Parts: sequence; C-alpha cells; structure tokens
Amino acid sequence: MKRFLLDTILCSLFIFGVMGAFASLTFLKVFDAFDPIGEMFSDFELTDIVFSQLQDDPIADERIVIVNIGEIPREGIARQIEIINKYNPKVIGLDVMLDAPKEWAEDSALTRVLSETPNIIIGEKLINYNEERGEFETTIKPEDHIVQESALGYVNMITGARTQEDLKMCREFTPYEKVDGEIRYSFPVRLAYAYDSSMTEKFLARGNDVEVVNYKGNIISFSSAQYGMKYFALDVYDVFDENFTEDLFEDKIVIMCFLGKYIGDTETTEDYYFTPMNENYVGKAKNDMFGGVVHANITSQILDDDHIDQMSENAQIALAIFFCLFNVFLFKIIYGAMPRWYDGITKIFQLIEVAGLATIMIYLLLVFNYKADFTLSMIVIALSGDSLEVYHGVVKNLFSKERRKEVFKINRRFWEAKS
Repeated sequence: MKRFLLDTILCSLFIFGVMGAFASLTFLKVFDAFDPIGEMFSDFELTDIVFSQLQDDPIADERIVIVNIGEIPREGIARQIEIINKYNPKVIGLDVMLDAPKEWAEDSALTRVLSETPNIIIGEKLINYNEERGEFETTIKPEDHIVQESALGYVNMITGARTQEDLKMCREFTPYEKVDGEIRYSFPVRLAYAYDSSMTEKFLARGNDVEVVNYKGNIISFSSAQYGMKYFALDVYDVFDENFTEDLFEDKIVIMCFLGKYIGDTETTEDYYFTPMNENYVGKAKNDMFGGVVHANITSQILDDDHIDQMSENAQIALAIFFCLFNVFLFKIIYGAMPRWYDGITKIFQLIEVAGLATIMIYLLLVFNYKADFTLSMIVIALSGDSLEVYHGVVKNLFSKERRKEVFKINRRFWEAKS
C-alpha cells in the first residue's frame, strides 16, 4: 500500500510537470499556429453564460439616470448641467476627461457651472503604474481652475487591452488605488458614497483590492447584449429640449458620459467595452456596453449590497491537487484490475467530472453570487487518464535497467532485420 500511495504521488507530480511544460511552451509561442483558436476563447469564461443567458430580465434602477454628452463642446456640457441642476439631482457624475485647456468661451462656461454645482463628481485617469510599489505615479485630471472644489473619481477599467482597438473585456474593477501614497477612489464608489455613504462604507469594509462586476443590464437593446433596459438614458438633445418628466432627475444619480454620437451608435470604439453580458460569449463580435453604463452597474451593485465573492488562488490549487490525487488513485486501481476497460471507463469518468464541475460553477454564481474557478482542476482531470498511461508505460520504465535493455534489444533487432 505504501508503494501504491508513493506511486500515486509521483504520478500526480508528473501530471503537474506536464501542465508546467505546456504552460512554458505556450509562453514561448511554440504553438503560434493555434493562436486564432486561442484568441477566440481568450475572452471567454464559463461563468459568462450566467450573465448572458441565465439571469432574469433586469428591473430598472430608478436611482440612476444616464445622459449622453455625445460630441458636444464643453459649453454644451455646461448647458446640460445647468438644465439638470434645475431638477435637484442628488449627485452628478461627469465621466469625461477635462485635462486639456480649451478656448476661453468653452472653459469659462463650464468652470462657472461647476463652481455652482457642489454635488458633482468629475472623472480622472490614473497612469504610470509602478509594479514594484503597487501604485500609480500620477493622474490625468481636469485643470485646477475647472475642477476647483469638485470631487474626483478615477474612471480606469480593468480590461487587459493595450490600445483602443484591442479587445476590452471588463469583468472586474478596483474600488480604490494608491497614487503616490495617497488613496484615490473609483468613479462609481464616489457616486455611491454621495448617494448612500453607509452602504458604500459597508462595501469598502469588504477590503477587497479587486471586485467582480455584478452586471444586471444595459441602457437599451441596441447593443449585442441580450438584456434591455436597466438604466433610463437620455440622448444629447433630449436634455437640451427638456424632453423628460420633471421628476426624472430629482434625488437621482446622474451619470453624464459618452454613449456614441447618438444613442444607438455602435460604430465607435471609444469608451466601448465587451462585458460578460454579450450574448456572443465565445469569439465576441462587437462591443456591448459603454463605460458610463459599466459605472452605473457598479454603482447599483454597491447600493444594493449585491456583490460576487471569488474563490482564492490557494483554494483553486488545493482543489486541483485533490482531484489529481483522487483520479490517479482511482485510475491506478482500474488500470490494475480492468486494463481492457481502462480507456473507456476513465474517459466516461473524466467527462462526468468536468461536466459536474462546470455545472457547479454556473450554479454557485447564479444562486449564491460565488464565482468559483475550477479551470485548473478541469485541466488536471483531462490529463490524468492519459498521463497515467504515459507514466506507467514510459516514465517508470526509464528508471528500470531491465526495461531500458528491452528498448535497446528491440531497436537492435529492427535494424538487423532492415539490413
């Protein structure tokens, strides 16, 4: 039994060694020929199916109204804020970069309106991340004479994209970051705090550096997202023409952001992201959510105390080790007791395990808001059956003098027969 258990452990180590070898080859671009397939699945997670297919239809969040600023100049934005202010919003979030100075007429109008609007959050962008220090070095923020006493919130998204044209998949966000030793809060955290400080403090008390975005809906069904309205949105001239009811903005969170040249414009790539709600959850064809709407989803999540907990990396590794040892132990018994049935039985068992883990992942997220990641375990399960045969048929024989002699004898007979 001791020898059997030792063999089980050694075989498990061999499987993890195989996984490490494949990971190294992938890192070294040995499999570049398969890149198109890899790229197709690189933006896919199994749990995306929950957001894109299995959620109930969203209930409109009446606390938040989104306003499209389109491509209007700053004096136009100032006019929008003036109109919105007449209807007593709780807080206004301005998701637009105001770092570059404009002509006096534009800047002066916006500066005046912002100085008269105490309940406004303005976007800034964190840049130059220092990995050694784990913080950003500086920010791109509005000119001081424009922002004055307004609060700032960073609008950075976690996407992995390096350029505007790269695939921008947004699944997570950071509630706060450090900039040169100072803590800065994200745009949606600022909005939520201005609306309900106690609920926001409860969220921050979770203490997570990174949170999963619990997406519930979009603004309208023009995108490739399956779900329709979650947030009421006004287009540029709906505001100018005051084409809305008087109570629309009262005591609400108003997010002013870019939603295309007009609502329904899907040709732009500016501030336009892929999310798990995209119904084309493998090989996504087009973006489905603007940045301002992502901020709205995060703000709702904070106010609703509706967060997603994630499985830790240590738990993922521990589960993978468990499944590896369990499968190798079981498969070795089958290998010794029923060698002719080995391939069929182990393949069926592997399929059941992988399907079961996939189902559990979806169920945990859908019902308990828990994002489990069994990817490593699934890889271990997929490799365990064939790797056990390689281990017994090749690796163990390499450490046996008698078995190595058999290889050389067969090789010598082959060449003698050829000659």
